[in-house]
Amino acid sequence: MTRGRPVKRRKRRNKEGSIYVAKRNGIKYWAFQITMPDGKQSKPKYSRSLEAAQQALLKASAQIASGVLPSDMTFDDWAEHWLATKAYLKQGTQWQYKHNLKYASVFFGKKQLDKIQAHDLEAMLKAVREEGKSSTTARQLHINVSGCLRAAYKRGLMVRDIADQVDAPKAMKRKPVMLSRTDWQTLTNASRKSSRELIVEFVLKTGMRITEALSITWEQIDSDSRTVTVGESKTEAGSGRTIPLDQTLLGRLTALRAEHYALQMQHRDWNPTGLVFCTNAGNFNSYQNLQRWVLTPLLKEAGIPHLTWHHLRHNAGSYLLSENVPITAVSKILGHANPAITMSIYAHELVEDLEQVREAMAKFA
Repeated sequence: MTRGRPVKRRKRRNKEGSIYVAKRNGIKYWAFQITMPDGKQSKPKYSRSLEAAQQALLKASAQIASGVLPSDMTFDDWAEHWLATKAYLKQGTQWQYKHNLKYASVFFGKKQLDKIQAHDLEAMLKAVREEGKSSTTARQLHINVSGCLRAAYKRGLMVRDIADQVDAPKAMKRKPVMLSRTDWQTLTNASRKSSRELIVEFVLKTGMRITEALSITWEQIDSDSRTVTVGESKTEAGSGRTIPLDQTLLGRLTALRAEHYALQMQHRDWNPTGLVFCTNAGNFNSYQNLQRWVLTPLLKEAGIPHLTWHHLRHNAGSYLLSENVPITAVSKILGHANPAITMSIYAHELVEDLEQVREAMAKFA
């Protein structure tokens, strides 16, 4: 398809849309695009006559002006509009929404919203399972896509709330993978070969959620007090908590900051986000990409079984408990709402402690 030169007609007012000549398979069409409430252009629609295109554009523009979105919107069109309303969310959450909606687009992106059925959603979730993705990944996909579709239903763009017809994948509890002291040290040493792998040691030592770590900026690291302060978190208790840094980790972070400064001087397209664990252009990094290109290769090199970022966080908590750090302190470091949650998560280790106490008491029998 080739796009022709726009027809010279009266200048259209802001958010009114545009009409231009386009060819599809060698046939001339009149194409028109609507400016959505978020300021972005909709995907083009085509008509064989200028008059029909003008009427369709005026109708759609009037609908938008009155707060009503076009009834023939596709999932992709709606998803783009809906995502624009989520600009208040932190960058990591926005990225996750975009990633999951892009995945859903493969299955029903070009379908009109009112043509999407429950079996389309089920086919998407089935594909995730067949790809071997975790139940957590499948559940998050279901949450994001269902939220998008439910919002369309509430706006009157869908006849049925199909998201309500498809159950969320069940969460599968997996036994936590525990690192031995030797494996812990091996993995830490492997992560010191380059600054790219620094995030592995960072999560192991701070116990942060990966989404928290990826949102950390240089302003949140205090070299004088040797601490890092978490910004937004999954829990209210987790937001604003302060975590100590050891001298080795702080030294690596200082070197990384100098590296960022050098990159900023070299590249004009550097994005000054201030993120600590950013891409080579300063942009937000996704934990999926880091799992694939950083953590998994490191584990393979170290001869350690598959671990996720959450496993590293869990091991951080386990290590602190094994070093007799009070559970109240561990709970604060991990950002749990209260120590009871920490106790329930690490119950298997506390049981082992009870056995040690029992053995010690038996010596006095």
